[in-house]
Amino acid sequence: MSTAVALSGLAAAVLLNTAHLRLVKSGRQSNAATLSLQERVEEMRLGDWRKITNPDYLSNTLLAAPPRSAAPLDAISERVTITAYPDASAAQQLIVERETDGQRVTLLSGSGLESQRLAQVEFRVSWSGSDGRRRLRATTTMISNGGISRMNLPGFGTAGGAPPSSPTPAPSGSGSSTSSSTATATPTPTPTPASNNGNGRGNVAGKSGKK
Repeated sequence: MSTAVALSGLAAAVLLNTAHLRLVKSGRQSNAATLSLQERVEEMRLGDWRKITNPDYLSNTLLAAPPRSAAPLDAISERVTITAYPDASAAQQLIVERETDGQRVTLLSGSGLESQRLAQVEFRVSWSGSDGRRRLRATTTMISNGGISRMNLPGFGTAGGAPPSSPTPAPSGSGSSTSSSTATATPTPTPTPASNNGNGRGNVAGKSGKK
């Protein structure tokens, strides 16, 4: 009886240790996937707008090799999806995938993206977990042609326009009534917009691209 109890306790300890190791490995893989996505975002900052919206560049340069941070991941696959923003229907999506065997496949060519100012980019990484099931992690960011500014961010209005006028009280005096007048505001300097010729630096997450 004592032997059976001892063996049961030993078996429970082994199972607990196995579960703990599996949890540690899962956490390590999740961390590696997150770092891989961040690495891809930084790599995309190196390309200008024309490259970023070119499926050949994404396939043959950006996704040519797996990210270094992905070393702990088994059977890794990646996908990059670029969508026009804010109107997704303004251009075709650009989708390039790197399969587990290293082959790159262009699923959609992104026709018309090169003439857009803003795009939404989704990076997705998938791998086989410690239990054999496929796991997925993704991140989404923004890129722009020539820099993110009031000129190309929706919701900010027209850049360079005068700010809303503020009422100016009339000088107080005997028998005078209070009135307001529109003050002439100094126009905000208008940023030079990037041309749509595809030569602008592709900026990610509002940061200037590397010179």
